[in-house]
Amino acid sequence: MIAIAYLLSLLVAVAALAVTLRPRPVPAPPTNPPALPAAADLPAGAEAEIRLILVTAAHLAARLVPAA
Repeated sequence: MIAIAYLLSLLVAVAALAVTLRPRPVPAPPTNPPALPAAADLPAGAEAEIRLILVTAAHLAARLVPAA
């Protein structure tokens, strides 16, 4: 009885390993990159807000680099 349980557990382990290691198809990369919104599509104050976000991110990155 123990031998049957052992063989069954081996079968389950081999099946799980086979499912895990089976080759999976890789999706093809997109042919065209997604279109970015034109500058005319952005609201009037968006440029200033984007600059503020980038400056803040650069400042935060500069503060975090010495901590690492």
